[in-house]
Amino acid sequence: MSLISNYLRREIILPFFYALLVVVFILLLGQLFKIVSMVVSEGVRVWDVISLILAMIPQMLTMALPLAFFFAILAGIGRMVGDSEVIALQAAGISPYQMLTPVLQMAAACTLLTMLMSAWLAPWGIRQVRKVTFAILQDKVTLALKPQALNLSFPNMTIYLGGIDRKSGRLTSIFIEDRRAADKPQTITASTGKLVSDKRTSTLSLQLTDGTIHEYDQTKESYRITDFSQYRVNFAIATLLGEKSHVGMKNKSRTNSELINKIAQRKKQGEIPIGAITQLYERFTQPFSCFAFALLGLALVLRPARSGARSRGFIFGLGILLSYHLTSLFVGYLVDWKPSLAIIFMILPNFIFITAGVLLMTAKQKDIELSLRVWKQFKSGSS
Repeated sequence: MSLISNYLRREIILPFFYALLVVVFILLLGQLFKIVSMVVSEGVRVWDVISLILAMIPQMLTMALPLAFFFAILAGIGRMVGDSEVIALQAAGISPYQMLTPVLQMAAACTLLTMLMSAWLAPWGIRQVRKVTFAILQDKVTLALKPQALNLSFPNMTIYLGGIDRKSGRLTSIFIEDRRAADKPQTITASTGKLVSDKRTSTLSLQLTDGTIHEYDQTKESYRITDFSQYRVNFAIATLLGEKSHVGMKNKSRTNSELINKIAQRKKQGEIPIGAITQLYERFTQPFSCFAFALLGLALVLRPARSGARSRGFIFGLGILLSYHLTSLFVGYLVDWKPSLAIIFMILPNFIFITAGVLLMTAKQKDIELSLRVWKQFKSGSS
């Protein structure tokens, strides 16, 4: 049986790596336009882009590993079914349950690898993405500011600088028209200033000294003038590369201990941090989808070899993936509705699909046993 198990593993491993490369490439396609734009139009260094892509890969592998494993089973075992090798194994007394053993062993390895990605490497990768992105944006802001010219590179802002020292970041004769708050446009003037960055919080701002703010409130139809000795103008730097969200730390980039501490602190304050709870539980429940896909994938392809059987297996496989995704979305609504039962809801998709896989494999085992019994009776009757 060990020889058969090794043979089944080899039939799955090669399609697994092919499928993994394809899925990761498809996920990268979503970022391809932005990456090309960064190199061509934004002047970002190629090495920074490569660092950005490498940092994205752990998060992509969290999604890609279970998908690749599922398609590898459909392709590898499906090839054996198409070549009638499965029929030969069954004739030799190898049952679907026995074929399932090496597949489940590979599912366990895939689960551990996916959990390593989702719980540890993916958060680290997201933090690296934010660091690289912030460095790119910082360079972009610094290069975009030109002395004795109107700087229009920043959304809803117009900046004029009398002078700028690139080494120290010191600015002189500053004029800013800020229209980011449409109902409260501001005009800011200052004698000096400095470009200030904070890598810890991923923020970039202009620290202004000795100036005046002219603000018009359109809702109240009032005009206000404020003198200041120190004032900070924060850049919405995430919008400079087309990002819709702020570059600061989010739940996905937090470590497990940080999420646990955040949840404990919020609960002490009488709050329920649904986002942090969902993110923490998802890291340790989602990888078990490998077991569901192993059971369902094997049950799908263990059918008599006939025309179109393999293509139908892939179609049913896509249907399973879609159903799993819709179930996960529904679970998100359940967690919002009843956060106290979040852990039960997060386990629910895997429980449903693993149960379905067990039932299908049991039915497949009984069908094979019935077929063998009928064959033996027919053979004994004919003799």
